[in-house]
Amino acid sequence: MTEANTLLQAARKRLPSASAPGEHASRAEVAEAVNIWLWKSTGKCHALDAHYIAKLERGVVRWPSAAYRAGLRHVLGVSDDASLGFHRPRRRHADLNTTPNQLKVSGSWDARSVIERTTLITDEDLMPPNRRTILAATATLTGTSLNSALEPLLRPVYAFSTNERTVFAPPELDSAEQLVSDLRAWHSKKNTLARRAVVAQLNSHTQRLKQAPQDTPETLRAFRVGAELADIVASMAWDAGQHRHAQRYFVLAAELAHVAGDDALAAVALASLARQCFDLHRPDDGLDVVQLAQYATRRTATPRLRAVLATREGWAYAQKGDARAFHRTVRLAEDYHAEGTRDADARTPSARSLDAAELAGVIGARYRDLAQHDPKYARQAQTYIEQALRLRDSGRPRNRVFDLISLARTHLITRDPDRASELVSAALPIASTWANGRVGTKLRDFHHETAQFATLPTIKAVRTAIADLTIAHSNT
Repeated sequence: MTEANTLLQAARKRLPSASAPGEHASRAEVAEAVNIWLWKSTGKCHALDAHYIAKLERGVVRWPSAAYRAGLRHVLGVSDDASLGFHRPRRRHADLNTTPNQLKVSGSWDARSVIERTTLITDEDLMPPNRRTILAATATLTGTSLNSALEPLLRPVYAFSTNERTVFAPPELDSAEQLVSDLRAWHSKKNTLARRAVVAQLNSHTQRLKQAPQDTPETLRAFRVGAELADIVASMAWDAGQHRHAQRYFVLAAELAHVAGDDALAAVALASLARQCFDLHRPDDGLDVVQLAQYATRRTATPRLRAVLATREGWAYAQKGDARAFHRTVRLAEDYHAEGTRDADARTPSARSLDAAELAGVIGARYRDLAQHDPKYARQAQTYIEQALRLRDSGRPRNRVFDLISLARTHLITRDPDRASELVSAALPIASTWANGRVGTKLRDFHHETAQFATLPTIKAVRTAIADLTIAHSNT
């Protein structure tokens, strides 16, 4: 049984509350004060919360991260960790009946820990939102913290024993996999799916995983279903601009896929996480993430998966303005793509969706990023995006919207605002379905970039239409 950290409790109770005169500071107030101090002193967002403070006070965690220890020392007015009851954990000897291969590696993505994290995250996500969860939704891991969270991908998975023997039946898994396919289609084509419903499905699925015998083919298949559900939730959160939620679920998808033994699916989740980093204008973080995915699948990746990861690597170089590295990765992506698909690609979301149109659209958009550093690349961006529009499947209207907006933005770089307004005007009737997500974000980017042409009648009209559409959807 753990021993309560009375020193930390006493230190908190000595701190006056900022919101309730005469009372001591609550756990939530301490957590928020630490987050604010860390932001001011390091420039990085952290998501310390009352739940974690409670775990510290109960003694469940005795040695928090260096950042949290520093923040708590500052907020609670002490000079050293020992004054708050923090001590480095002693290394425990293995039980005599436990073989080395059965030992849990600290920080590894073992099956039990992944199930516990999935349960914790989904339980929290299904609770009614409050001020803390709303604030936490905007904070994402960056730099070393993000890399440390992903490093266990390179370690082996350790199963755990359970007395429960509720086996997943093949028909049950067939139904779950069909549901995953349907959920992806609904989200991509109709945008009518509620994220909370998918979170609830993942939570229910995880309860079944707790009761299943480990390391059986059926259970590994079930972990893979969980990974796909987490990836769908992450994509939905990302589309809605809830970046902290998106990041947590992308990492969770990679963890579940890793436990399932499907490193390709884990790599795809990391590729999506890298894309989120690029959307947040953090190319260095995105590059670290995608290079981890490349290393983890260096012996097993299909040519199509290598093409996906090469496009993500090129994305980082384009944002950084490194034209030479960008051109190298574009050539690699096109060469890998030309090798065609393999049977395994049908089970890997981004790999199966990277057809010729998608490849051209991604490369074209990245040339547009590069053109922000050197406008001469705008013409190449236009060539690729126009090719994507010609090749697009009519069943993927959202991709077409992204292409039209992306192409319009290149015409702003080449000083052709009339053509830009024409392209966005063509996108707006289709865009209304997704205007409260990333499509709306891209439209607002275009609105911002057209400020210099705002007096032109065509641009004025399309800016008004964008404002009306995005405002209308922000109120729904």
